[in-house]
Amino acid sequence: MDHERANCLPHPKAVEFKATPAEVKPLLTHWSNCVPNPFIEELLSPIKQIPGGLLTFRIEPRDETHQTDEHYTLDATDSGLLLSAASPSGLIYGAVTLAQLHHSGDLVRFTRIADGPRFSWRGLLIDPARHFLSITLLKRIIDGMARLKMNILHLHLTDDQGFRFESFAHPKLHSLEHYTQKELSALIEYAGERGIQVIPELDVPGHVTSWLQAYPEWGPRHASPTKRFGVHQACLNPIDEQVFEALQTLFEEVASVFSSRYVHIGGDEVHPAWWTKDPAISAFMAEAGLDLASLQNRFTTRIVSMLAKMGKTAIGWDEVLHEDMPNMIVQNWRGMTTRDRIAAQGLPCIVSAPFYLDLHYPADMHYAFDIAAEQREAIAQEDAIRQDPRLGHVKEGIEWTLQWRDRAITYDQTADVLGGEACLWSELVDEHTLETRLWSRLPAVAERLWTQEPHPDFNTRLDTLLDSPPFLLLQRQRTALHTLGLEPAQIDIALLLEPVKWYARLLGSEALSARISGREMPQARPYQTDTPLNRVVDMLSPESRSAAALRDASEATWFALANELAKQDSARWPADMKPAVEAFKQFAEVIQSGDRTSASSLYGPHGEYMIAAVPAWLDQS
Repeated sequence: MDHERANCLPHPKAVEFKATPAEVKPLLTHWSNCVPNPFIEELLSPIKQIPGGLLTFRIEPRDETHQTDEHYTLDATDSGLLLSAASPSGLIYGAVTLAQLHHSGDLVRFTRIADGPRFSWRGLLIDPARHFLSITLLKRIIDGMARLKMNILHLHLTDDQGFRFESFAHPKLHSLEHYTQKELSALIEYAGERGIQVIPELDVPGHVTSWLQAYPEWGPRHASPTKRFGVHQACLNPIDEQVFEALQTLFEEVASVFSSRYVHIGGDEVHPAWWTKDPAISAFMAEAGLDLASLQNRFTTRIVSMLAKMGKTAIGWDEVLHEDMPNMIVQNWRGMTTRDRIAAQGLPCIVSAPFYLDLHYPADMHYAFDIAAEQREAIAQEDAIRQDPRLGHVKEGIEWTLQWRDRAITYDQTADVLGGEACLWSELVDEHTLETRLWSRLPAVAERLWTQEPHPDFNTRLDTLLDSPPFLLLQRQRTALHTLGLEPAQIDIALLLEPVKWYARLLGSEALSARISGREMPQARPYQTDTPLNRVVDMLSPESRSAAALRDASEATWFALANELAKQDSARWPADMKPAVEAFKQFAEVIQSGDRTSASSLYGPHGEYMIAAVPAWLDQS
């Protein structure tokens, strides 16, 4: 670790160190002109001694925008530490830095830290609609987000598979598993104490199969119950006034529960079939001179206006883009070129395209993106990822997304980027597997949204972070694999595997082939809402940190690993892992022979597994 760098993540903007460690004394805290924050006290509870002994918290507004000013300073003097901030959120972030400095041993070295975020929107989307997630888990997620200095939790509350918001106005709407309004109010308060806004998403007019099970009259035709994933045809009727009356009362309930000024209205993946095949809707479009995009824009404009009268600002996915669209925030996900299309219409943008955590990409791929870079640089980064050999097994699938560039424009000005948001869609995560998938890569996104430049020491700081509570990535995986019945030696080997990338697991080979070739995608896929997520592949991190650590391993370590791999009996492993185990045994022969040319062929899908140790071995040569 560079002496002039702190072992913190996100890394502070500016850190000054002293040559010799400071003398520490028992910790005393003093809240100078602010109310004690229980979360800060919890964060700092492991710290028993600090330089000088006295830790003072102080609010010092810098200007009239201090309520949204997240900057802070930490000063170390002979008498103690002073944490000053313009807002309570700044105090939280300063306390996070103190906790990380303590964990890494750097607390006694710094003299001053001046810090603040690059972007004001540092978000995470969590999807409890596909798989329901408990309030207890959401609180753990909020705790982890606060430790990464993130400030927006976006809850995707409704989709084809479930409706998770309790409605008194429309009591048949919510699914059996849902959040009560009381539970959500308490969660919002809990998040607020940690500097985090909770933003609801009710996705309309598509993704509403679950809505129409309760109120079929809101759609132009019948929708069958669904457990499958993927785009559904179900849509709300965009010309029926009773639909807008229902949405009015529903969004009024949402607005009364969620204190944030923002409400996400979805707008993505609206299938055209129901609208084009309905005689009344088709006639309306013909009479009004509307195409499908304009019909959706008419619907969107009604909802945006409705929310504005409630004092709320609407957010929509980038499919809401239209030449006559209303004033709203747009969240990009279909490649980086949509960011500039949003900017060209004078609208603020939230960037999510490079931060889809459900694609199972390694952390460095997310870390590479600067969401404010010029479009040509952003496209070059997308192209670099498409050519990355770690994604060779899904390259053709990723190339399918190049169609998103078809409507790209040249935009010479600076885009109004509010910030970014990582998205973890829940088709392949549930209550028991989400945290492993989340914490392994979210820190990379958090740092790029907080700081200006990437730094080569990121992996070192990431490993330190993931070894600390509440992340504990390796411990979390070992416990899960032990619960599945793997022996200690098998666990060590399994931790050198990763799930296949992109949508290879979710789509399956038939649907993936159809998407690549442009054919109609089959509805049958390997996973649906009731498919158990209880195999080894479900417990593994999308990026093997154990394999990453082998990049600096000695030859003796690699030979010891080869000997262990060669001894494996595939009959003693779970059935779905046998292809990977047999490939591991071939890899052992490759290591022992030193034949690097044949190693690359082993880095491909073995069922749903990839041998992450293969690129690690090739990289260290």
